This record gives sequence, C-alpha cells and structure tokens, in this order.
Amino acid sequence: MCIEDGGKRKDLGYGAVTDWNFSAQEKKQCFCNEQFDVKACSVQGIYKTADVLAHDPKSVACSNNINLMMEQINRHPIPPEELTRLKTSIGTPTKTRKAFILGHGLWNNLDLQQTVNWMDVILDAIGPDWHGLFVTPNAAGKEKPDDWIVTQGNKALMLFEEGVKIEAEKRGLEHLGTWNMSVQCNKFDGVHLDLRGNLVKAMMVLNWLSLVE
Repeated sequence: MCIEDGGKRKDLGYGAVTDWNFSAQEKKQCFCNEQFDVKACSVQGIYKTADVLAHDPKSVACSNNINLMMEQINRHPIPPEELTRLKTSIGTPTKTRKAFILGHGLWNNLDLQQTVNWMDVILDAIGPDWHGLFVTPNAAGKEKPDDWIVTQGNKALMLFEEGVKIEAEKRGLEHLGTWNMSVQCNKFDGVHLDLRGNLVKAMMVLNWLSLVE
C-alpha cells in the first residue's frame, strides 16, 4: 500500500492515483515510481477509500469498512474553510476511538513554533478521545537545491524532528521520525521519496495502527 493511497489496492503500480479516469497516455506515464516522480501524476492522488470503492471497487485487495481519509492543510494560520472541511470529514463522535496521523512537509521551512501552533489548532478541531501519530519529513537527497540547504537540509530536518517529538509528546501524540529510514532512499528531486520509500513509510504507519487499541 502506498502512503498516499486511500486503501489497500491489488495493483501497486497505480495504487496511489486515480487511474480509473486516466487516459492511455496517463496510464503509460503514471505507472509505479512515476506516481510520485511526475508532478502531473502525483497531483491525481487518492484522498479517500470511499472514492476507490465508488469508482474502482474491484481494485481493493482487502474488504473492510474503514474509510481512510486525507485532508491537506499546509499553511498557518489555517483558513476557516479548511478547518470546516476537516471537521466535516471527522464527522460525529462514535464509540470507537479514531486514529489521526499528522504528516508534515516543508511548507513552513521547518519553523518549529509555527508547526506547534498549526498542531494545536488541528488538535483543537479534532476534539477529545483519539489516537494520534505525528510523522515528520524524510531526509533530503543530493538533488536538493543549494538555496534550500540551510532551511530544509538534513541538519535542519534532524533538529526539526527532535523538536517535534518533544512537542508532540506533550500533547499526547506519538511521533514517527523518518529521517533515518529515508536518508539513503532515492529522491528524484531531493525531496520526495519514490514508491519503495513510500512503501516503507506506509508499513511503519500500518505497524503503528496495528498497535492502536
């Protein structure tokens, strides 16, 4: 399963993208690693298991009633409409505790205080009674542009990972650092992991989910 995937799909070659509406050319361009390495492909990612079940149910490898969802909130202050969308996705409280995985990219140049403020707003929107995991960014690659080495290079990433771990634990969130596991992974642009790297990250998250009661 790909980390961006909305469900466990049989064909990982298109596991993370909406291949059911692809043209013949997109089918050719967006296979396997190109799901992540080609921007025109990566922007067609899957955000909900429900979308896979609605458009391509036979592609799902395992049947279950868990709807995995992903909301993209990558700025602070967070726009009200994005918080509203998040609350709508969460829905009403249930007897079963929900699991939330907060992923973080490079959108704020690894500004720890801004990330803490962002995290607090999201946790307030989520409400009480949840399991949470905060996943910090993977290591940078050798293709990372020199202009970004100071703010987003490997030293900055390591310091950010350590700082987030401390702040996340204060708020009851567990932390998954991915710098060490990804430092030797392929990154076509010096930033983004390929299919294999994302599969490793996905397995780490699944292992955490399997421990959640």
